Amino acid sequence: MKLSRSLFLAGLSLVGAGSVLAHHSFAHFDSTRQVLIEGRVADWSYASPHSWLYIDAPDQNGQMRKWSLEGAGPIRATRQGVTGNTYKTGEKVRAVMSPLRDGRPAGAVCFVIQEDGTITQPNDGTCEVTESIARWKTKGWLDSARHLDTHPVAD
Repeated sequence: MKLSRSLFLAGLSLVGAGSVLAHHSFAHFDSTRQVLIEGRVADWSYASPHSWLYIDAPDQNGQMRKWSLEGAGPIRATRQGVTGNTYKTGEKVRAVMSPLRDGRPAGAVCFVIQEDGTITQPNDGTCEVTESIARWKTKGWLDSARHLDTHPVAD
């Protein structure tokens, strides 16, 4: 009886582990590219399991869209200096993200440049944020990039 119960519990934990791994897959993001989004904060949802930064900005056709950028949950975000009060509705921001592979106006946020020039890091491990910021600075992309400019993650 004890052995069969132990086997059942072990099997149940493996099933749960699979769903956890599936939940944390970043496969739907194109991690080979980073795109700059410029717009205004529509909403900042500082929640578990992931935070979401919503930005009102034009798409490729000039139509205003709400861009949905997935970030870290509150514990990780706080460790990176981002809190529930970091982004204000209406604030102008520039966000660098890895876009969704299917072309919808969404992606995984890497870093955000706020209106005052502060660079924040609400990312959830989908980018090497220190290297990404350094690349964008070294290449001059932070100074010259325009809305929807796309750059490779590595040269």
